[in-house]
Amino acid sequence: MEAKPKSHTKIIAVIAVAVIAIVIGAFLVTGLLSQPQGQSSWLFEGAYAKYEGTTSMNVLSMSISFSFTLRQEVVDFNSTHAQLLTSVSMDSSLTDSVENEVTVWVDLSENQYLIEEGTLVDSYEANLPFEGFGNRDCVVYKYTTDGPTLTIYVDKQIGWPLKMNVGMAGEDDLSLDLDINLVETNIPGLK
Repeated sequence: MEAKPKSHTKIIAVIAVAVIAIVIGAFLVTGLLSQPQGQSSWLFEGAYAKYEGTTSMNVLSMSISFSFTLRQEVVDFNSTHAQLLTSVSMDSSLTDSVENEVTVWVDLSENQYLIEEGTLVDSYEANLPFEGFGNRDCVVYKYTTDGPTLTIYVDKQIGWPLKMNVGMAGEDDLSLDLDINLVETNIPGLK
């Protein structure tokens, strides 16, 4: 077997990290297209939630550790839409930081979490512990995609994501298991 050049490995790692950051950001924005029962508890200008996660990813038999921070904030809203600012930052042991910020208007009339490129394979209700937030009743949505699998844990009372998981195994010797946890918020229903 011939060893792959380091530059080839680094390019694959950079692409993998960037794709994961974009997928997770899109996942959260898409998730908030729902019409939660407790919408009024999070629909105010300046409502925000910050998420963090750390993991190791194997790319071409090489382990790369990285940390991930995502902050989502309501910057404007009206009776039918909310404007969300999503900031994503990812640091890796192999590459420079990846940062991205996007602002989108989302329709509040949708009635479920939808992932455009994903297939919903399971959803169920559960009472689960979340560090810093105690036990919460939530709805768990599991999706498969052409790449990673996605799981989102949504607070049943107000409809806001409490935790996400992105997993990928085997394809092109790439594996990943990333938990992204809610660590800070000013949303009264989650404090």
